[in-house]
Amino acid sequence: MKLHHKLFAGLCLLAGSLNACLPAQAGTLSAPVHETAKRIISLSPHATELIFAAGAGKQLIGVAKSSNYPPEVKNMTNVGDGLRPNAELLLSLKPDLIVTWSSGGLPVTGLKQAERMVPVLSLAPQKLADITADLLQIAKLAGTLEQTRPLAHELEQIIQQTHAEYSARTPVPVFIFLGNSPLYTLGGGPIQNEMLQLCGAYNIFNDLNSPSPIVSLESIMQRQPKLILAGASHEKTADEIRDFFNDKGFSFARQAIVTQHPDILFRPTDRLIRALPGLCQAIDQARSRLQP
Repeated sequence: MKLHHKLFAGLCLLAGSLNACLPAQAGTLSAPVHETAKRIISLSPHATELIFAAGAGKQLIGVAKSSNYPPEVKNMTNVGDGLRPNAELLLSLKPDLIVTWSSGGLPVTGLKQAERMVPVLSLAPQKLADITADLLQIAKLAGTLEQTRPLAHELEQIIQQTHAEYSARTPVPVFIFLGNSPLYTLGGGPIQNEMLQLCGAYNIFNDLNSPSPIVSLESIMQRQPKLILAGASHEKTADEIRDFFNDKGFSFARQAIVTQHPDILFRPTDRLIRALPGLCQAIDQARSRLQP
């Protein structure tokens, strides 16, 4: 089973002053975009999703091959792997903006060459609020800010309402399962830790600095998780995860395995924020079973 950032201030949304928030952009531009970006290339699946969410899908002329949402991307020009794009093809499309992801810390082949000719927007979201910041920044560059404002407000409301409803409840220790060959999990940095905090839960390995550390069954057992959160696209995967751990000496009930489609759970997009209430509800159900 194989299974440069500034914080966006949510208060600006509530005050209705989105333009005032835009200078505090989550992404970093390699050069100014002097006119509306009409020919955009995405080198990240999550950037592709945000471009569509910002109402700029018609301005998208090329995507990384791993982009798969929304369905319209299937008919778009494939510029290659997000870390190793076809630089010649990319530049031949004559983009006026390239959007990439820098959170992975890995260099993108040919990006320095592209930066000399085309502005590159590097997204590096660290918190849920940064997703909204990135969305607004893309909308500003694409000239779709006005139509994106309601969505930005909606996402901020979801974050705030989820926090108000769940964050103060009895904490639930959670193991985030990434795969068992070897046993990978998430450490202390990713957005998913804040997501769990909003739900009144916590990642049992949030004290580890590595973004995706390898852990042992013994260390998991010592930290006594009460729930496993996993990215899974098939319902039966939850049963497989439960059986894997219970065969190793754990005693997880089926309801203690909470799954979400990996493209939603691990991509910092509006879909992740929209999934928050459902995720928190699932965690809350597990919490109710744990309480005497």
